[in-house]
Amino acid sequence: MKQGRSRDFLTAYHPPGRDALIWGVRVLDAGFEAFPPGKPYPAKEHHPAPYLYDWEKGRVFSEYQLLAITRGGGILETATCPHLALQAGDLFILFPGEWHRFRPDPATGWDENFVGFDGDYARHLMHAFFTPGEPILRGAATEETVALIRKIAHHVGDTSPETAPLVFADMITLITRLVLFTRVNASSECRSARLKITAAREQIIARAFQRIDFRRLAASLGMSYTVFRRLFQKETGHAPLAYQLETRINRARVLLQQTDLSVTEIAHQTGFSNVFYFSKMFSNRTGQTPTACRRITGSNRDPHVKPSLRPKD
Repeated sequence: MKQGRSRDFLTAYHPPGRDALIWGVRVLDAGFEAFPPGKPYPAKEHHPAPYLYDWEKGRVFSEYQLLAITRGGGILETATCPHLALQAGDLFILFPGEWHRFRPDPATGWDENFVGFDGDYARHLMHAFFTPGEPILRGAATEETVALIRKIAHHVGDTSPETAPLVFADMITLITRLVLFTRVNASSECRSARLKITAAREQIIARAFQRIDFRRLAASLGMSYTVFRRLFQKETGHAPLAYQLETRINRARVLLQQTDLSVTEIAHQTGFSNVFYFSKMFSNRTGQTPTACRRITGSNRDPHVKPSLRPKD
């Protein structure tokens, strides 16, 4: 591990422990540093070779990096975004495999707070909510966010095994804060679209076992079907019809597990035209037939509890 401390900086680098694989989060480096006007950037004495770079050549990381600027300003350039101005209050994201370079304005310098991380779960979250086309979150370097980054930096600097779960939990909290920040500060157009998709989801759930005309539903929300379908899939991960089908299958699974209704009756109650189509869809979605689902569940039931002949509310 390499670590440096002073009143103006703290950096910590060390290999992630075994628990990182279990949690799906690996914090690789974290710290904060002040760069007054004219100070060379980056500070070579505080960082290992992989984190240093030549401005002309730029650099590529294999992990994510978050940097929050709390004073001063500078510039960021990436393979996707040629030239972006940075100012106090901005937080920017460096993406794995994305060429980049950044530095403070020599006339102002800047104060930065950073954390580098990886891991399957962390990558899943970042890929789902952030894009290289929008690497800067304007105003996201709030007091709470910066305090959390500094907390992570101090914990990373402590090599005792008891701190590892705290680091993982704080890292997920940090990502979650940034996701919420982007949603709260989205444009009015984005908020309006999200509200419409929420309304559509509620209607689909309420009418899940009926036939739904999705083009008419889109029109009732003031959207073309093409736009509606794209936004719905982006928000939910499913196309509208697939979302309705998942709702039906989930309800069918509950009825199979908690009632003695026949498979035919369950198919009818969950909106399928016939039992054969229901069985096919159920098998495709769950990997088991309705009968097998009931058999497996039945073997795990409490023998003293008799299942109801009617669905539970």
